[in-house]
Amino acid sequence: MGKVSIQRKNEGKAETKNGLTRCILLDGATEDVVITKCTLEAGCKWTPALYAYGEKVQWFFFTTASGYVATPSKAHNITDKAIYVPDFDREEFYIQAGAADLEFLHVEGKMNDIDLEMMNECHIVLPRFRFLKDSWRYTEGFTGDAGSNVKSHMVIEHEYFGRYSMGWNCGVGPTFIGEHTHPDLEQWYYALEDSSFTYTAGENEFKVNGGDITHTPEKTPHGSKSDDGENIDYIWIELATKGYMAEGYVRQPDD
Repeated sequence: MGKVSIQRKNEGKAETKNGLTRCILLDGATEDVVITKCTLEAGCKWTPALYAYGEKVQWFFFTTASGYVATPSKAHNITDKAIYVPDFDREEFYIQAGAADLEFLHVEGKMNDIDLEMMNECHIVLPRFRFLKDSWRYTEGFTGDAGSNVKSHMVIEHEYFGRYSMGWNCGVGPTFIGEHTHPDLEQWYYALEDSSFTYTAGENEFKVNGGDITHTPEKTPHGSKSDDGENIDYIWIELATKGYMAEGYVRQPDD
């Protein structure tokens, strides 16, 4: 069990160039994943770097509704919280902010032999654009089945994007996510704007609010609770360090 860490909203070093402000979140938490908070100024356009298949996966989680993401063949209006997963370097794309600033997370993950083996067998169809509200729901023993009102959503499915996945949990307090442990998973929680809850991980207890991000290493017991007037509302990003089909891995819906 490693060290649990948190970065508060507006912490970190931000750099601005050509209308795009970028700030790496929890820099150095792991070698494989880089999560960058971005703000693209109103009316500005950004063409991200492309990565070859086998080099890196990347995706973009839009937290505000403004503008669109476009390829040579299609444009997707960003009218609500949404993700975009490009098709590696097989198709160029760009992100255009609308009349208001566009805020989003840029997630980059290194690929290794496990990712290649899994994705060569089966993977999500790319590119993918999906609104969070349209992602499918699931339940589990330590949330819905235990009496919690938290609604859990799968945004990037387990096993179908190499070692990586993403989901969304939301519920109005008082509510909870029961304590549980993942043997071979690292997780990041990024709290959305209306979040306010208590996160317990190992011997650590954090009050988490909108814009905060946490990192929890594998083998760390963790859970969340919100009181009356508070909300659990966050997206989780996950790295299955040994792959989802590793020997001894016990699959759970929110892994």
